Amino acid sequence: MKEKFEKFANELLKWNKTHKFTNYTTKEEVFEQIKDSLYPIEKIKNKKSALDIGTGAGFPGFILAVAMPNTKWYLVEPLKKRYSFLNYIKIILSLKNVTIIPKRIENSGLNQVELITTRAVMPTKKIIELSTPFLQKNGTILLYKGSNALNEIEDLKASIINRGNRNYVFIKDING
Repeated sequence: MKEKFEKFANELLKWNKTHKFTNYTTKEEVFEQIKDSLYPIEKIKNKKSALDIGTGAGFPGFILAVAMPNTKWYLVEPLKKRYSFLNYIKIILSLKNVTIIPKRIENSGLNQVELITTRAVMPTKKIIELSTPFLQKNGTILLYKGSNALNEIEDLKASIINRGNRNYVFIKDING
């Protein structure tokens, strides 16, 4: 798995020079984002199907897909250059458990999954509204949020794991 993350980091930095996907300019910065993506994996590792909304440069969905090879991942990324990057990385890493959808979530036509992840795509209430139709009964939404997460989830049944400035927000049974 470490070898795949090395390849991913090298390719992201190379593509970043032309396409400016992220502000990360060093391998250490990319690996910090990989660690961030993997941090909550113990709570989600047994899911069979997952959807990452707004995968962007691959955080967290692509990274989780590498680490969870027995989970079928759908990565939704409507921007063409990011979609192309993700597709290229999927091919060079031989990831069979990943499908990349070049559309907005509302137009994806996807079936329901056990887990939905997203990182800083939009306010919590909006992401829940958009993602709930794609979540199985008793499924989990995992939001990678910043320090304002507590303000955004006050009326939701959620659990939070905090790591520095990152809040990992788990919302369960929203369709239950």
